[in-house]
Amino acid sequence: MIKKCCTGLLLFLLFCGNAQSQRESFPKIDPQQITIARDSFGIPHIFGKTDAEVAYGLAWANAEDAFEFGQDLVYAGKAYMGRADGIEGAKGDFFIHAIAAKQLVEEHYDKDLSPEFKKYIDGFGQGLNAYAAAHPKEVKQKGAFPVTTKDLITAYVVTMSLLTGAPDAVGAAVGGDYDTVKNVFPINKRKPEGSNAFALNNTRTVDGETYLCINPHMQMEGALSFYEAQLHSDEGLDIEGPMFQGTSSLAMGVNENLGWSMTWNFFDRMDVYKLEMVPGKKLTYRFDGQEYKLEKRPVWLKVGLGKHHKLVLPVKKMTYWSKYGCTLKSDKSYNFYSLRFPANTTIRPAEQLYRMNKARNYDEFREALRIHAITLFNVIYADKDNNIFYLEHGMLPQRLDTSFNWNGLLPGNTSKNLWTALVPIDSMPHTINPACGYVFNTNNTPFHATAKDCQPAYTYLPKHMVDALPGNNNRATRFEEMLGEKQKFSLTDIEKLKFDVTLSRKGGFGESMEGIFHLDETKYPDIKEAIQILKTWNRTSEIHEYAPTLLGLVIKKIFDKNGCDDNCFVSGFKVDESEWVSTLRAACDSLKSHFGTVKVEWGTVQRNIRGNKNLPLRGFPDVMSPSYPKQIPGTFTFAPEFGDTYTMFASFNKKGVTSLAALQPLGNSLRPDSKHYNDQMELFSKQQLRPLSLKKEDVMKKAESVYHPL
Repeated sequence: MIKKCCTGLLLFLLFCGNAQSQRESFPKIDPQQITIARDSFGIPHIFGKTDAEVAYGLAWANAEDAFEFGQDLVYAGKAYMGRADGIEGAKGDFFIHAIAAKQLVEEHYDKDLSPEFKKYIDGFGQGLNAYAAAHPKEVKQKGAFPVTTKDLITAYVVTMSLLTGAPDAVGAAVGGDYDTVKNVFPINKRKPEGSNAFALNNTRTVDGETYLCINPHMQMEGALSFYEAQLHSDEGLDIEGPMFQGTSSLAMGVNENLGWSMTWNFFDRMDVYKLEMVPGKKLTYRFDGQEYKLEKRPVWLKVGLGKHHKLVLPVKKMTYWSKYGCTLKSDKSYNFYSLRFPANTTIRPAEQLYRMNKARNYDEFREALRIHAITLFNVIYADKDNNIFYLEHGMLPQRLDTSFNWNGLLPGNTSKNLWTALVPIDSMPHTINPACGYVFNTNNTPFHATAKDCQPAYTYLPKHMVDALPGNNNRATRFEEMLGEKQKFSLTDIEKLKFDVTLSRKGGFGESMEGIFHLDETKYPDIKEAIQILKTWNRTSEIHEYAPTLLGLVIKKIFDKNGCDDNCFVSGFKVDESEWVSTLRAACDSLKSHFGTVKVEWGTVQRNIRGNKNLPLRGFPDVMSPSYPKQIPGTFTFAPEFGDTYTMFASFNKKGVTSLAALQPLGNSLRPDSKHYNDQMELFSKQQLRPLSLKKEDVMKKAESVYHPL
């Protein structure tokens, strides 16, 4: 035992010593000063004197629950993905090099980040390194640790660029997709990542308090699933909420004074330019009538091969840099394409999140938003002073020359389309304290964030920017329907509203489906039973309903055939009667083949599955409590790939937060051997929330375990 302890200590010192040699001189954190209290659902409540100590504890706790997935950010920050994941990972490393993420961090680290934040992110890094040193068998790639503060900052640049859709554009440029495309941007297929968020002020609540609902919809599993934690320091950090695996701050949450949620938004964040190359002059392009040489930026990718990728092969690739920025050569021609997007122009997204986590009032929160370093996400906010607001938040390029088709492939030969500034935060669509008493967003248009007579204010945006924004989806339509049913709501009322699983009869999606609900069963006697089921359906996707099973199979086939994406829940789609009949007939045949009947309950085929639990699941794409299911190969079972991934409700009065509750659909741990891997599934089936308290004495009184990290 003594030998094992000494070996572990030696590894710990080596890891932390190496990391320290690559870092600035930050105080070495004593983990004995950090307390992690786990509640009965395994949620870590982390307490420390300093913010940096809490960051260390967060890194440690998250690694205990999801180190396999949290490491992915480390590999992104160090460009180690090729070593860890072979050829597919090497594509990620190529992307990191192409967008110059590491170079950006090197150039801006000293001047752009505050000393306070550097200390915080270093504490997080110390926690990661300590965990990796203490658990070397869990490290997926040799040499990935220790991690430095610059590695962690680089990981945020890469992540924000990824959320922009830049990897798809890099692939399209290199793959030659733009060579034959005219004024079409062949990426940005809208995936069902989304979210709900809404806030009601005291004019719309029965108890005169201010309500907030946080409800992100992302991946059910993996690195982009949500992890819940509470962070509390004596330096003013005091918040509970969700974050992505491996990140250093909460993505949204609630403290004693305020709370906020984020939802995905869809404005055009990137431009692609085709350079005008000079014939006969290698790597030379024209810009404003002058000739310039492309800057060559070679990279040696390290590609892991063989079992466990232990054999690493170096592969040389070339990227370039132009006046527009990141530039790539098509593999199918001598065309060069430049990509320009704001996410690789700043290294401050992690600091902005930290400042949002630290904000104690409206002014501090707005000041954090003005850092303007997070590339996307709307913000819905509420606080104890009865303030509520919606903001179309993100980094939108200020494209002033409206003569260009900014939604297509741009000419890469003029400074007229070389934007250098962003639309200011205060000029983005927003509404603050509307008279109607509520704000909301369901990934719908930012110009419908409240009642029609209280529409968001915004400074002038060019038409091309507005045209790129979505309209209203089913969730927006349904939310407005339910909010119009009464003037004042209780917390119980808004919980029911949020967990609603009804498809509206109105809106683009609802109206486009009317054809299937009006089929004449006398014309199609072979599918008469199915038509009658659909005609008498109340449009709710509860587990005992038959219609969602039929409609789900029909919609899937139509979407697959027509290449529909999440846009169809906004714009709707066109299907004639013959296609409705043929797809419904195919759905009936499929159900009869597997079950012997067309009357198959939705909960029979749509399941919430993790580990040894397999429960019926309500919900449907684009309802308020959505499920975007994917068929499990070899079965007739569908499980959500994206869905209702986290829910939190908070209420405030003048004294502060008065109630707080949360719920996850599976569990807070991603380790299959943990009892918290799937311990919230039964609660989710019942829409039963977990009560929370931000007070340390309450947490410690009910804690299931209390300990210090190493």
